[in-house]
Amino acid sequence: MNLLAIILLAASVNIPDDPAIRQLIITGGPQAERTLLDALPHSQGSNLVAVVKALGDLRSAGVVDACARHLDTATGDLKDVCLYALSRTTSPRAARLLRARLADDAVATAYLRHGESLAEIGRKTESARVALDLLRAKPPVVRCGAVALLTSVHGYAAQPTLLAMLDDPAPSVREQVSRQLSRMPSDIGLIAALQRATGEPRRLLFEAIARRGDPRNMALMIAGLGDEEASIQRAASLALHPMHGPQVDAEIAKALASPKSQAAALELLAARRARSQVGAVMPLLHNPSISKQAFAALGALAGPAEIEQLIALASKDEKVRDDATKAIAAAGPRIGDDARCIAALLKVPAWGLALLPAFGGKAALDAVMAATKGNDKDAAVRALADWRDESALEPLLALCRGETDLKLRVLAARGAIRIVQQSVIAKDEKAAWLQKIADAAPRPEEKQQAQAALKQLQSGKRRK
Repeated sequence: MNLLAIILLAASVNIPDDPAIRQLIITGGPQAERTLLDALPHSQGSNLVAVVKALGDLRSAGVVDACARHLDTATGDLKDVCLYALSRTTSPRAARLLRARLADDAVATAYLRHGESLAEIGRKTESARVALDLLRAKPPVVRCGAVALLTSVHGYAAQPTLLAMLDDPAPSVREQVSRQLSRMPSDIGLIAALQRATGEPRRLLFEAIARRGDPRNMALMIAGLGDEEASIQRAASLALHPMHGPQVDAEIAKALASPKSQAAALELLAARRARSQVGAVMPLLHNPSISKQAFAALGALAGPAEIEQLIALASKDEKVRDDATKAIAAAGPRIGDDARCIAALLKVPAWGLALLPAFGGKAALDAVMAATKGNDKDAAVRALADWRDESALEPLLALCRGETDLKLRVLAARGAIRIVQQSVIAKDEKAAWLQKIADAAPRPEEKQQAQAALKQLQSGKRRK
C-alpha cells in the first residue's frame, strides 16, 4: 500500500483503523504524521488511544497539545499513551508538562524516558536537566534511572552530584550511585572522598574504586583485606583476584603478617593459585587462630614438599590431622602420581592409604593393591573402592571374586559400580564391566545394583 492510498483510506473513515495506523508508522515521514494529526480531533475511545500511541511512535511534537488537554483527566490506557507520547517527543513543551506533575510516579517515569530520548539525539544539556529534576523523585527506580542518565550525559562533571547522593534513603539508589561512580574516567576524586567518608558512604566509595580494577590501587585494595567491614574485604578480594603478575601475589602475601587480613589473604592466594607464596602460608599452620584457613589454602597451593610436611604434621598431632588430610586430598588431583607423596603416605597406612585415590596413578594403585595382601587390607580395599578412574576395576573385580571377607567383597562391588558409572569409557565397555560385577556380586543387593545400572545404561538414562 503506497502513502497516497493510506491517506485516502484514513480520510474515507475519518479515523484510521489499526492496519492503516500500523502502515503509517512503518511508512513514517511528515505525510504519515500529518495524516494522524488530522485524524486526532475526530478520534474517541480506543481510536484516540491508537492514534496518540502512533504519534508517540513517530515522536511527533504535534501530539503535545492533545496530551496537554487529556493529561490531568485521563485514566487507564489514554493516560498511559499520553505519557508515552510525551516521553518520546523531544518538544520543550512536553518537558514542561511532565516537570509540572512529578508528584505522580507514572509522570516521573515518563519524564525519565523523555530525558533518555533527548540523550539519544545528543541534547545533553536538556537531558541533564531532566536527570537533575528527578534525583529527588519519589520512586527509587526513577532515581536510579536519573543517576544513570546524568552519568551518561555529564560524565566526570556528574561526580559531585553523585557523591552527594551516597546518603540517599533507598539502598538501590545508593548502589546505583556506587556503580556509576566506578565508571568515572578518573578515581582521584573518589579516593579523596573515601578518605573523608565513614559508614555506608565509605563502603560504597570503596566498592566503586574496587570495581574499576585499576592496578594502581593495589595498595588500597590490599589494605581493604584487613578492613573491619566484611563487604569491603570482599570488594578488595574481587578487585585483586584478576590482577596479573607475581608482584601482586607477593603483596597479598605480605598481608598475612596482619591478623586482621590473614583470612582474606589466604583465601585470595588460594583462589589465585599463588604457588610461589606457599612458603608464607606454611608458618600459619602453627597458629591456632588461623590454622584451619591455612590448611584449606594449602589444598590449592601445596606441592610435593609441602605435602610431605603436612603428612609429618598430621602424624605427630591428631588435633590437626583432619584439616591436614583434607588439604592433602584437595591437592592430590593437582599434583598427581608423585613418588615422594605416595612414599610418605605409605609410611602412615592407617590413614595414608585413604588419601592415595586423590593422587591416582600406577605407583599409588600398585601400592594399594599390595596393601590388600597385608595387615592393612581393610583400609586398602576402601582406598580401591574410592579410586577415581577405571584403573581400579580389575583389582576390585578380583576382590569380588576371591576375597573371603564378605564385608570387603561388598565394598569392592559397590566401589566398582560407582567407578563404572562415573567413568568416561565407552558405553559397551561400561556394559561389559557391569555384567562382570553382577556375575561376581557377593549378595543379591549388589547384583541388583549392578543390573539396575546396566539397565539405565542401556535405556540411555543418566544416573542421578
